[in-house]
Amino acid sequence: MQETAAFLQNVLDSLTAEIAVLDQHGVVLQVNDAWRRRSLEHAQSADQTLPDVGPGANYLVASQAIVVNPPTSSHETVADGIRAVLSGRLPRFSHEYLHSARGRQRWWSMCVTPLAGGGSPGAVVSLEDISERAQIEKQVRDMAFYDPLTHLPNRRLLMERLSQQMARARRNQTRLALLFIDLDKFKTINDELGHEVGDWLLLSVGQRIQACLRESDTAARLGGDEFVVLLPDLPNSAAAMIVAEKIRQALALEYVTSQGVVLNTSSSIGVALYPDHGATEKELLRLGDEAMYLAKKSGRNTVHLCVSTLSESAPETLHSAPLSYVHLRWKDVFRCGNPVIDEEHETLFLLANALLDQVALRGQQPQAFEAAFEKLLTHVEIHFAHEEAIFQACGYANQAEHAQQHQALLTQARRLHRQATEAFADGAIEAKLIKFLVFELVAGHMLHTDREFFTLFATP
Repeated sequence: MQETAAFLQNVLDSLTAEIAVLDQHGVVLQVNDAWRRRSLEHAQSADQTLPDVGPGANYLVASQAIVVNPPTSSHETVADGIRAVLSGRLPRFSHEYLHSARGRQRWWSMCVTPLAGGGSPGAVVSLEDISERAQIEKQVRDMAFYDPLTHLPNRRLLMERLSQQMARARRNQTRLALLFIDLDKFKTINDELGHEVGDWLLLSVGQRIQACLRESDTAARLGGDEFVVLLPDLPNSAAAMIVAEKIRQALALEYVTSQGVVLNTSSSIGVALYPDHGATEKELLRLGDEAMYLAKKSGRNTVHLCVSTLSESAPETLHSAPLSYVHLRWKDVFRCGNPVIDEEHETLFLLANALLDQVALRGQQPQAFEAAFEKLLTHVEIHFAHEEAIFQACGYANQAEHAQQHQALLTQARRLHRQATEAFADGAIEAKLIKFLVFELVAGHMLHTDREFFTLFATP
C-alpha cells in the first residue's frame, strides 16, 4: 500500500503542471512538487495578501477572490466552479485567469475534475502557467486590431466597434457620431524632417486625441495621418461639434520633440451623425470623409459638420426619404497634372455631392437646394474660364471646340434647372436635371472630354 502511494506521488511529482487533491470540503489533501514549490514561494513572500495553498489549507478560500470573466449564470468565482465539481453538479470546470503577485502578472489555466474510482468524494485541481502563450496571443491580437505606431485601434477594430454601436443606437434610438481627422500639411513635416519625426508627431497626435475623449469613445488610426473618432450616446450634433472643436484646438498647439524641435500643424475635421446624416455604417463613413475634405477645402484647421440629408424637423422620414441619388468619389487617377485644374476638378466632385445631399429634401428645403445648385454652377463657370485661359497659354489646338462644349453644358444646365423650378413637383424633370449635372456636366465632361488634353501636362 505504501509502495502504491509512493508510486502515485512520484507520478504527480513528475508532472510540470501544479497538482492538488481536494477533499469534499475543498481542503488540500495532497500536492505535487510543482504545487509545493509555489506554496513555499507564497510562504516566503513578504506579500501578506497571498493565501495559504499548502496541504491542510482550504483551497476554496484561496480561490474565492478569482473572478470568472465573463461570469456564468451560476459561477461568478473560481470557488463556485470548484464547489460545483465537488457536489457533482458539474463534471468538469476550467478557467483561465490573470493573477498578480509580488509585482508580477502571470496567466494561469485551471482545470478541476472529480476524483475517479468511486471512493471518497473530492477533486483534482491542475494549474498551468500559460503566461508565454497569453503574451503571444496578445501580440497576435494587437497586430490584428491595433495600429503598431500609435497603439490605437486600426480600421478593422473601428469597423467592429462601429457596427456594434450602430446596432445599439438603432435599438435604443440614440445618436452616435464619426469624426474624420486629417492633419494639415503633415507630408511637409514628414518629408523635410524625416519619418522618425513624422512618426513621433503621429504618436503625439493620437495621445492628444485620446485625452479629449471619454472611456466609451474610440479613437482609431486608419493609416498615414488619418484618424477617426467614434462617439456613441450623444444627445445632439452640438455635443459632437464640441468634442471635435476640443480636438482641433488640442492638435493646433505646438509640439516640442525631446531634441527641442518645435513642430506646428493643425487638423481638418469632418463630422457625421447617425441618424441625422446617414442610416448605415457605409453612409456614415462616406459622409464623414466628405465632410473632412470640405473642411480642407474651406481653408484647413476647421471643423465641418456634414450637410444634413435627413430633415431634423421631420425625423419620421428617416426610413422613407431617399438619402441621395448617387455620390461621386475623387481618385488620384483623375488628375491631369495641372495643379489648378486638378484642384478645381476635385472641388467639383465635392460641390456635386453637396447638391446631391439636398435632393431628397428639396420639397421641404428648396432654398438649400437652390444655394447648392448656384454654388456648383458658379464654380463650374469659374473653372471653365480658368481652363480656357490655360489652354490658350499652352496653345491647345482644340481650344475653341472645347470652349463651345463648355458653353453648351452651362446652357443646358440652366435650361434644365429652369424647367425643374417651373415644374417643382415633377420628379421626372428633377431627376433629368440631377442626372445631367452628375453624369454629363461633372463626371462625364471631366472623365471623358477633358481626357483629350491630359497629354498637355504629362511628365516627359
